[in-house]
Amino acid sequence: MTLSNATIIKLADALSDDVASYITQDERFFDLMVELIPDAIHAKLGDVDVQIAAELSMCISERIALKSY
Repeated sequence: MTLSNATIIKLADALSDDVASYITQDERFFDLMVELIPDAIHAKLGDVDVQIAAELSMCISERIALKSY
C-alpha cells in the first residue's frame, strides 16, 4: 500500500499533537530529560556546582515543551 505525499502530510498534521502528548507522558521522556539537560548545561557552562546544576536543570525542564507545529 502506498500513500501519496499529500496524504502523509495530512496524517502527520492530524497525529502530531497526539504523538507529542503521548511522548511527554511516557516515563522514558522524563528519564531522557533528566539525563540530557545536565549534559547540555555542562556542555554550555563547563563544570558547575552540583546544587546549581540541579536547580538549573529543574528550571530548564519546566521551560522545555514538546509540541507540534
